[in-house]
This record gives sequence, C-alpha cells and structure tokens, in this order.
Amino acid sequence: MIRNMDLIRAIVLAIREHEAKPSASEVQTLISYNENEVFAYHIVLLTQSAMVTGVETGTRKDRYGISSLALSWSGQELADNLLSDDVWASAKKTLEDAGLQSASFEIWSQVIIARLTKLCSTAASPAMEP
Repeated sequence: MIRNMDLIRAIVLAIREHEAKPSASEVQTLISYNENEVFAYHIVLLTQSAMVTGVETGTRKDRYGISSLALSWSGQELADNLLSDDVWASAKKTLEDAGLQSASFEIWSQVIIARLTKLCSTAASPAMEP
C-alpha cells in the first residue's frame, strides 16, 4: 500500500482540532474518508512513527480498536507545519514537479519547512525599515 500524504495531513489536523481524544473511527468520520483498509494503514503508520499515540481497546466497539488518539510532541510539530493550505499545495507542487510524489517523510518535511521559512522571511522583510 502506498502512503497518502494528503490522508496523513487530514488525520493529523483532525486529531489536532478535536476537543477530546477521538477514536480512529471518529477521525475517519470527521474527515469523511471511506476506504477502511487505507485509513487503518495510515493510522498504523502514524502510531508506528510516534506522531500519534492511541490506546488499543482490544474490542471492535471502535472499528479499529484504537481510542484516545492524541498527537505527540513531534505530531504537534507536524500539525503546526501542515496547517497552511497554501504551504501544503506549494510543497506538493514542488515535489510533483520534481517527480517525487512518493518521497520520504524527511524530504516532505524539508520542503514544507523551506516553504514556511520563505514565507516568514518574506513577511519579516518590510518590517526591517530604519
């Protein structure tokens, strides 16, 4: 199965915006994603990477058996970097233009951080008048 960075972004931002610690099923409903196996795979990727923590319930009350999803410190950092739709679209275009849609997470992060850095330096430039 191929990692879908749009889905990763949607999951991380949904967890960030939820007032309580949602279950995997609640997140899936929030983002209106219908492919159960693909969604489950991405939840596993996020928990394996320690971006997201969760409690395995051991029951099928929740379709995935995972409740109390929360972002770790690195997950919060990721969410902060993924907030801007413009930055996200720009990073995706950069990687697509380079033929790197399936680049490593580290490359995605570097491109997103470069976009954010450029945005910050552009915003700071006019304020540097004597």
